[in-house]
Amino acid sequence: MNKHTILFMSRERCDDFFIPMVKELKKNFNIVVTVTKNNKELYSGIEGITIEEFHDHETMITLSKHITSQQLEKVKLIENDLDLNCYNFDINYLLYEKFVNRYHGKTILGSLNKVIPQRLLLDYIFLNSIIKKHNVEYAFFETLDLTGTMILDAMARKKIIKQAFAQQCHPFGGELRIRITSGSKRESRMIDYIYNSGNINIESIRWAEKAINRYEKEKPTTKYDSQQAALGRIIPRYSLAQIIDKAKRMLEGDSLAPALIKLKNRILSAKYLTTEVPEGNIISYFLQLTPEATTCAQTPEFANQEHMLEQIAIHGKYGYTVVIKEHPACYGNRDPKFYKELTALPNVVILSPSVPTRDIILRSKAVVVTTATSVAIECLATRIPVICLGKPFINICKNTVTVDKPHEVWDIIDSVKANKDEAIKFLAAMYQGTYGNPQYSHVITHDEIIERGKLTGKALKDEIEFYENILLN
Repeated sequence: MNKHTILFMSRERCDDFFIPMVKELKKNFNIVVTVTKNNKELYSGIEGITIEEFHDHETMITLSKHITSQQLEKVKLIENDLDLNCYNFDINYLLYEKFVNRYHGKTILGSLNKVIPQRLLLDYIFLNSIIKKHNVEYAFFETLDLTGTMILDAMARKKIIKQAFAQQCHPFGGELRIRITSGSKRESRMIDYIYNSGNINIESIRWAEKAINRYEKEKPTTKYDSQQAALGRIIPRYSLAQIIDKAKRMLEGDSLAPALIKLKNRILSAKYLTTEVPEGNIISYFLQLTPEATTCAQTPEFANQEHMLEQIAIHGKYGYTVVIKEHPACYGNRDPKFYKELTALPNVVILSPSVPTRDIILRSKAVVVTTATSVAIECLATRIPVICLGKPFINICKNTVTVDKPHEVWDIIDSVKANKDEAIKFLAAMYQGTYGNPQYSHVITHDEIIERGKLTGKALKDEIEFYENILLN
């Protein structure tokens, strides 16, 4: 039987994670890995795989300067072939650059964003040639954010390849679970199938029942949850591992200035935040980390979260308060003006990130989400209705309602409800379609990265077998 071929788009920051994945999967698949001159040597030593070298960022910018206007006319053909417009291929970093500048960070994105058509052409020619040369059927990458990953995702939609995958790790039920994702909305086709077919095993149902019964008494936490909670103070508590990690990065040229600006912002923003959850009916939203590919690339229409929340508030119903909680890891990134303008709206309250998420969820009539955050899953486990704006994978659960525009949350707020049987069904399907992952906090050890790579390799193998034996038959 012929082996299927997987294309891995390597990324230097992910090599420690990708290499154990590649070693795990090469037994069952043909593996092709794209590399640059910077990490070529790491993959060259792995027997039984094929590597294809492409340009690093600096070389890409240099080559882009030599592409003629006549050659760029081919971009129009790429747009037609993949049904995606030129600048959509780099939508994540177009938005990312804006937010990074706003938060006093530094990137090389400015130079890259000036040559998007040229980069699109070079990436497409490179990836298309590899797919034809090696008969690539599947692709895997870290996350959907780069021009190359957007090309592969578009190729999957156009059936040039069978599917392009990434992975995500969710904390829920006191565990971390690896999920294989696909598409711009991070769909989970295996979870969809398990849920819709009702083919849920007894072990998963029992796990879901146990988890929900536990959620009724307390929030089951992971090491990651605890670490995030520690960041919610004006002067955050950092672990020794985090301090060492920061010291290493400073020795490599990292500046302390962004951290000082972040501290200043926290101090000046504190007067706009409260620790008191308001009385009466509330509809809640938990701010997401910005910038981040889950919003910039996958729900770009809601990446400017302040505008979305403003739209919800100005269309608000009498008797409801819009309650917003800041993301602990983003606290201090946003300018105090962000909070000042939102709290100027009479029906908006912003809570400090130190307020326990569970306290807010239990008081909420519904929680609004744009992506499948850990908060969204906690809501489903706690049987609090979820209103989805960005069509995340959790919207298959009947304890969620999907709307297209922010003001539409008010059309359904009085009718949303959740029941325990539906919560059990969804969480059991999610448990069955995911894999346990070693718990970690902020800095992951080398052994944990290797273990996570092996587990993700197994998860990807099962996902591809699921595609071949069920979805594609």
